[in-house]
Amino acid sequence: MPATIQALEDASLDSTTPITIVSALLHQLSNEFAVKDLGALSYFLGIQVQRNSESLHMHQGKYILDLLHDTNMVGAKPVATTCTSGGKLSKHTGDPLLGPSVYRHIAGALQYCTTRPDIAYSVNLLCQFLHCPTYVHLTAAKRVLRYLKGTLDFGLHYSKGSLALHGFCDSDWAGSPDDHKSTTRYCIFVGPCLISWTAKKQPVIARSSMETEYRSMALAIIEL
Repeated sequence: MPATIQALEDASLDSTTPITIVSALLHQLSNEFAVKDLGALSYFLGIQVQRNSESLHMHQGKYILDLLHDTNMVGAKPVATTCTSGGKLSKHTGDPLLGPSVYRHIAGALQYCTTRPDIAYSVNLLCQFLHCPTYVHLTAAKRVLRYLKGTLDFGLHYSKGSLALHGFCDSDWAGSPDDHKSTTRYCIFVGPCLISWTAKKQPVIARSSMETEYRSMALAIIEL
């Protein structure tokens, strides 16, 4: 029985892999399977890829624009930040939503914006209220969408340069008003290129700002 097999090699996504190696791989596969060469990578899993001989840029402008249409936010006014500098979100802030599905849809969709480390903290915070979101939480989620509308072409940029590995870390202290846990953030670079990042709540309550900073540093070192 004939079968169709789609194969995706990591080498085809690597801009440093010589084209002759990729061509040889496709030729070998075509001897055994039905293979269709789609050409140079330009769109993959919602990520748009733009490349030249010196660099590669990945962004999700189309995915974000589709999300804005789905949530009726395409006409919203852009904002410069993902969250306000004022009060902190809490599970007790605001009245519960009568229908939480819209909030959960937005929070879930934002998790797929994998080329946007600038929204990592806000998305992590929004996902802490999926069980019982309020109108205040929904307003906060829509603010992230408004920020994304004004930064559609933001993304990850990779270029030739140093291969030195380095990272940065930070944390708040007892930042959550609900359980007084702290939030760890770190970002890891190879040369000027960001390759890993996180923003997540620490599993235990830190007894001092020094303790929470050490916990963040430990996670960053493990990632390094």
